[in-house]
Amino acid sequence: MNRVRSCMIRNYKLNFTGHYKEEQIIRTIKSIPRPKALPIIGNSLDLLKGGRGSRLHEYIDERHRKLGKIFIEQFGSTDLIFLSDAALIKTVFINLEGKYPMHILPEPWILYEKLYGKKRGLLFMDGEEWLGNRRIMNKYLLKYNTDTWIKDPVTYTINKFIESWKEKAKKSIIVDDVAAEFYKVSTNVVIQVLLGNVTPPPSNHHDELLSLFSSSVQKIFETTTKLYGIPLSLCQRLNLKIWTDFKECVDLSLLLANKLVNEMLAIKNEGDGLIKRLVDENIDDVNISRIVTDFIIAAGDTTAYTSLWIFYLLSKNPQEINNIRCKGRDYIPFVIKESMRLYPVAPFLTRIMPKDCYLGDYEVKAGTPIIASIYTSGRDEQYFTDPEKFLPSRWDRNSISKERFINHEPSASLPFALGARSCVGRKIAMLQLTELIWQVVDNFDFECLHSDNIKAITSQVLIPNKSYALELKLLNK
Repeated sequence: MNRVRSCMIRNYKLNFTGHYKEEQIIRTIKSIPRPKALPIIGNSLDLLKGGRGSRLHEYIDERHRKLGKIFIEQFGSTDLIFLSDAALIKTVFINLEGKYPMHILPEPWILYEKLYGKKRGLLFMDGEEWLGNRRIMNKYLLKYNTDTWIKDPVTYTINKFIESWKEKAKKSIIVDDVAAEFYKVSTNVVIQVLLGNVTPPPSNHHDELLSLFSSSVQKIFETTTKLYGIPLSLCQRLNLKIWTDFKECVDLSLLLANKLVNEMLAIKNEGDGLIKRLVDENIDDVNISRIVTDFIIAAGDTTAYTSLWIFYLLSKNPQEINNIRCKGRDYIPFVIKESMRLYPVAPFLTRIMPKDCYLGDYEVKAGTPIIASIYTSGRDEQYFTDPEKFLPSRWDRNSISKERFINHEPSASLPFALGARSCVGRKIAMLQLTELIWQVVDNFDFECLHSDNIKAITSQVLIPNKSYALELKLLNK
């Protein structure tokens, strides 16, 4: 086991010769703090009081405040270790996750795949299958200079999106369903990255299809959250509405995503995008379809909801809009990092330990699930000065006010995770978010309407508890 000596606790006892002898005591998982639980039902009542799945980030945050930066919570029959210690979280991703990192998928997703036998993409793969496909995706999406070929499709798509807003905003415009708008543009960005220098096949119903698709993906997350803490196999066997709602939106999302993928595969050799690059790697159409379908479904999470939070925060902090206009594009990554620190799309990151190891002072067995509470660590005053405030300049090393930020630990905020199984689409996400923010700020004055008392809720991802509208007015240049 690694790091044994640093993880032992020293104890000294008087031996029979009259001298003190050092005795090493290993803390086991049983020594990790845990909340009191009732027999049989465990912590179910606490979870219900905490809003069940919808307020899980707050529920776990409160647990950390009471029990510390590492604790165990039993969900169902499984013990989960929750971490908000930045150093330990980094250790999990860099040193302990192993060659084939395994993560925890929501039970409804696993059951659906098992029941209906629909092979899915990278998110569902493990072992050599995952590693081989992930290395190919890394080659084109994450290696140095790969963003040079990604940038053009992203910029082209955002330009088209902004032009449509400009046309509507010649007088003024109120965008009522901002989430749907951002979902559509996020999906279009991914489609263009997949195709490269060709445009999607013309369709009179493209926008309607994307609207239906984005709506169905959102419902996957909503219905998954509603199934949280409920006996899943019973729901499925009895065909309860809560299960059928989930199944129907997954069915529809996969159907629509496959339709999009099949249209792109029909012209796979015409462009220079990701699909063509996967073809050149001798990946067959079946596996390309698996990978690309899940890639499209996952696209909306990071970028659409992060966009929602960013424009909400900018509207509440207009001085930061001025900072973007004055300092230019280089300031935007700080805005994105700060938004994702406060509202990480995935408030929890998960890994399953591949072998026996030491986690800080504790001996942890292979197969133990670890949950990194990055919502909590990102708002911890030990890691960030004024953690509840939206202060993008805290990320600027050249800021004249950097001395103000006594505490600043970047590894406490990991919205894209770390390690081999970190977000494969993070460069696409950062390029899209940067371009979108710049073009909106550079072309419009904007204000969020109906945005009072907005709070974050967990719907598998962290989303606003209610929708807001965005009022846009063209800037006079």
